[in-house]
Amino acid sequence: MVVFTYALAGLGHLRVTDALVDSLPKDVPYELLGSSGVVTGFHRFISVNPWAKMMSEAFQYGLLEDLFTKVYVWSLRHSTSDISKKIVEIIRKHPETDGVTVVATHFGLAHQIAQIKSEIKRKTGKDIVLAVQVTDDSSQHIWCVRGADLTMVPSKQTRIELESYAKSKGIQLNCEVSPYPVSPILASKSDKGGQARWEALAKESDKVINVMVPISGAAVGLIYLTNLLQEIDKLSKRFHFWIVAKRSKHTQAFLALMGALKWVQVVTGKSDREVVNLYEKVYQDNLIHLEITKPSEQSFKALIPPTMTGGSLLMFISPVGRQEYDNLRFLLRHRLIAPISDCGPESEVRHHLRGAILPDNPVEAARKVVECLNKGAFEKMVKGFEYSSESLMTGEVDEKGTWLFWEKLRVLGWV
Repeated sequence: MVVFTYALAGLGHLRVTDALVDSLPKDVPYELLGSSGVVTGFHRFISVNPWAKMMSEAFQYGLLEDLFTKVYVWSLRHSTSDISKKIVEIIRKHPETDGVTVVATHFGLAHQIAQIKSEIKRKTGKDIVLAVQVTDDSSQHIWCVRGADLTMVPSKQTRIELESYAKSKGIQLNCEVSPYPVSPILASKSDKGGQARWEALAKESDKVINVMVPISGAAVGLIYLTNLLQEIDKLSKRFHFWIVAKRSKHTQAFLALMGALKWVQVVTGKSDREVVNLYEKVYQDNLIHLEITKPSEQSFKALIPPTMTGGSLLMFISPVGRQEYDNLRFLLRHRLIAPISDCGPESEVRHHLRGAILPDNPVEAARKVVECLNKGAFEKMVKGFEYSSESLMTGEVDEKGTWLFWEKLRVLGWV
């Protein structure tokens, strides 16, 4: 059987978990094991508080990163009683299983599971293996889990950097590169995609442009988004926005303001899991042309071609945290994005582009978005899209990442 462990630190870890659950072979039993919501509150605090954000980012590099990693890993590995009890309870509910594969999409729970593997076997008699899926293309040292049986990363660069760190610390790390596991629902063929997308994005078209605006679990960037959406509407009446968010005290005022606008559709859920499912449902029920988002794990929807359900063009606002800067670098290496000022219809790279980086000024960003639409840049990005030959050769670019993940575990005999 498979046990999925994830943390509610933003929606990213949950989205990756859901993608892997949705593609799990049908005959394999599984259980979900989430962490405390306390992690979510801490994640929001360091995302929106300027001083906390600055301190958090400082601890993601150099000597401070090493210090943070050492202290945090020590604390995780010495606070395992609760997770140990839950894992034992899950295994005892499934006495027929020969062994357990734990899939961790958050480093915190990964370190804890690695610490208690032998303890779990002693208590239950069941073998346990731990597969860690890194949820950004980031080589932050905290993802180097001593005792993990397999660590999957989205790029060779991240593998090399993690292996180098592991070697310096005497950690045996089995690290493999596999395309990022995007949602199989979004990576499915769509009758509404392809031609319908580029026809609506044509500069001479008068069709409505549907824009997805997912609100992060930490509810960051709301002032920027408010100004950006209102400015876009001033410049063009062709845009209709779909805002998907969790109802909370942090989003209440924003959702009330947006909900009063005729050109905005607000879709809300009361839990993180409901929000993830609603996000996918909006994509399934509507042809989404653009998405305005942070460069979180959402960045890897750039691996989905425009002919598929989730193949909207991605418009990235400012990153929060090292991992989001790292994600942008992944996309830039593969020529999947560029600053929006470089995305004009005459651009030589447009046939590789799946998105653009927006300016920090929301008024300027709105002007650039409308300008790209009116000049036919978006139409050509969708109509002429193809991966670069260099990217295809890396093995890092493929929308079938979830299936490749399970194929690897199947070969190992873990599922």
